[in-house]
Amino acid sequence: MKRRLSSGASASSRRWKRMMNERRTLHPAYIGFGVLSILKGFLPIILISLIRGANGKGLEWYWFAGGGGALLLFAFISYLQWRRFGFWLENDRIIIRSGLVFREEKTIYYSRIHSVNIEQPLIQRMLGVVQLKIETPGGNKKADGILHTLKMEEANRIKELLRRAPSQGRQEGIVTADAEQMSISNAVVYGEVQAESDALAGAAISEGNGTRVGNTGSNAYAAFDRADTPDAAVALDAGKLFQAAATSLNFGLAAAFIGGLYSFADDFLDLLLPDHFFEDIVEDSISHTPNILLIVGAAVLIIGLAWVLSILLYILKYSGFTLRRDGKQVSLSYGLLEKKNVLFDPANVQAVIVNESWLRQPFGYSEVKLQVVSSDKNEQLMLHPFIKFSEIQELLDGFVPGMRVHSASRMSLSPRKALIYYVRIPMLIALVVCASLIAIFGAAGAWSLVLLPLTLWWRISSHRAAGLLLEEGQLTMRHRVFGRSTYYIRRPRIVVMKVRRTSGQRRKGVGSLSVNVLGSPFGYKVAGMDHNDIQPIWNWFSRTLPRKPEQKQ
Repeated sequence: MKRRLSSGASASSRRWKRMMNERRTLHPAYIGFGVLSILKGFLPIILISLIRGANGKGLEWYWFAGGGGALLLFAFISYLQWRRFGFWLENDRIIIRSGLVFREEKTIYYSRIHSVNIEQPLIQRMLGVVQLKIETPGGNKKADGILHTLKMEEANRIKELLRRAPSQGRQEGIVTADAEQMSISNAVVYGEVQAESDALAGAAISEGNGTRVGNTGSNAYAAFDRADTPDAAVALDAGKLFQAAATSLNFGLAAAFIGGLYSFADDFLDLLLPDHFFEDIVEDSISHTPNILLIVGAAVLIIGLAWVLSILLYILKYSGFTLRRDGKQVSLSYGLLEKKNVLFDPANVQAVIVNESWLRQPFGYSEVKLQVVSSDKNEQLMLHPFIKFSEIQELLDGFVPGMRVHSASRMSLSPRKALIYYVRIPMLIALVVCASLIAIFGAAGAWSLVLLPLTLWWRISSHRAAGLLLEEGQLTMRHRVFGRSTYYIRRPRIVVMKVRRTSGQRRKGVGSLSVNVLGSPFGYKVAGMDHNDIQPIWNWFSRTLPRKPEQKQ
């Protein structure tokens, strides 16, 4: 057996040595990628020019000559950039050199790599190649290293080599059988920090008014380092994907798409529609329609269009969703037009976020996202887009060991005395809106008064959703904006914790608690919680002893 392991290690070492110190280049498709990337910015102008030419006004020959010359220039520049681009895989780092006029060199140590992602945006898909992104904590918005055009086989080989690369501090410069069990994301270092932090916070601090503070054992993250963790896989079928799309209510994505389409669609409408179309047809129809019916019909049409569009965009984004665990690494792939393949270490998950929309919550369904450190700090990885709430713990056990979904009945809820802080500002805004609409539209504007009970119901539901729970070294925070969101965070991942109170809230004994984790610019916040529920959490995070009731702050 030892001989077999030794031969396997030596073969792996030979493969690694062959890859070391060799200058590698991108696929020649980079030339086409450079040209298409430039043309993409001029696409609206090109389409408008072609349509105008097709409507009878032919373009002069010099327009075509100029366009052809520009294409040749773009292709020549892209060719020079491709020739000047190179990268090297060394013992402990990857070096990327690029630049035509100004040379740029990036050195990324393997021990600092957080994730290695293989993506296939539309341009790369047209060219039959993929791009590989290398991200580290604290990277910029465009990732630390991007290899824009690689064949899928080569990208997978590089990703595997980076995954099995030696961790920082190792003296040998080759991959051995032991090194294959190491992660490129400092999982060992994180595990040591977590174990130490959990051990220091192990003593139970207090348990009062429903806020439970459990012991935090040093084995909270031991599951991350278990070699016998069985591999798991999850795939989303067409039926589940459609249900997830229909209940996502992602109107913001649809609105952004419609806004972007409308920004340059006006020229197309002028070219394709007859003259005075809107004056003759649309305005004439509006003049014969009652105002109330027109408003209701327009609202239904807009909401229906946004809903259908959000379904289509959701399906395009998450089609082919597949989640796999291979040892200590988790691979996530999805996308129809723009394919993404993300590889990350579960030990680097900062928080688990469970979102329940208005349509999903009554049926017990939700989506599960992960907060990880990436180049896009606003991005959260989708662990599962449509899953029953009762099955989330099983999902986490398979892919993010160490995180627990505790019963909601054990959560400390926002007290009734905090309801006024949820209601007063939104109700004031609703009153101002109603008064303005009535002043402008008269009796027809009185229909806006329906906003008042809707706003009141919304804020009451937000108040009822707010809650906190501290148990087994994990903080659970729940709140509602429109959908209900629950955050699960372990203490070593919390970077900043804040408690805010106004003078009026201090007198009433309520306040707001927010925490920040690495990789997110926004804090997770729960407002209107009782001071007696917040104080044990603050003591737990700051590792201070609980104060006696008779002591003054």
